[in-house]
Amino acid sequence: MSSWDHLRTELDLWQSEGRIATAWWRDDDAVTVTAELEAILAFEQHYNVPLALAVIPADLQNDLVERLVETVDTRVLQHGWSHKNHMPVGRKKQELDDVRDIGDVVSDLRHGFSVLKSRFGSRFLPVIVPPWNRVAEDVVASLQSLGFFGISTFNPRASAEPYQGLLQVNTHVDVIDWRGTRGFAGEDVVLGAMVAHLVARRTGQVDNLEPTGILTHHMVHDKGTTKFLDNLFSMEHSALNWLKIPGVFPWQ
Repeated sequence: MSSWDHLRTELDLWQSEGRIATAWWRDDDAVTVTAELEAILAFEQHYNVPLALAVIPADLQNDLVERLVETVDTRVLQHGWSHKNHMPVGRKKQELDDVRDIGDVVSDLRHGFSVLKSRFGSRFLPVIVPPWNRVAEDVVASLQSLGFFGISTFNPRASAEPYQGLLQVNTHVDVIDWRGTRGFAGEDVVLGAMVAHLVARRTGQVDNLEPTGILTHHMVHDKGTTKFLDNLFSMEHSALNWLKIPGVFPWQ
């Protein structure tokens, strides 16, 4: 069977059990309008797949603010402050780190929150997406005091609420091969990851209430990535439901 057949077979199992496989879409590193951004916005509009756009506040350009006014279901999440690595050589890249004074990290996040809230209004959801999907624990502990009610990283969540009132909803399927070509990871790899998470949810190996998250980075999409997303979002199955973003973070 093809990878697409494996996905349909898994969705058939969800359907046979009378269940709906929820999914959501997050795209990272947005700052300005580009041809690559227009391509994913076209998918959202054409296939009615809502998009959570993780925006870097420090580099935000006016054209992005103006362009998103024209969209229906796009919501903005906060992607750190400037997507700058503060870790020493030998440690994995991280902006929301445990190297700087916590006050400096918090100050950056507070500034970024203010920028996005003032520019995007209700389109901005108070959800932090840590650059490189990494964040120090003391930073997580401070998020609610800054006005955040949600956090999104990568891999199945250990807990729906790492701190009371802070909802975690992660992504689980990365379409990019970051350690190799830095292009499309390939249908077998990407669909394999999607099916694996759906199986784990259905069989109780991970939190079955956490929707399966697709992670994209529009600025590095190649033709293979774009074709794959077109095929994925155009696929119809009665057991697959792409959630609107306020439904992913339903505390509003």
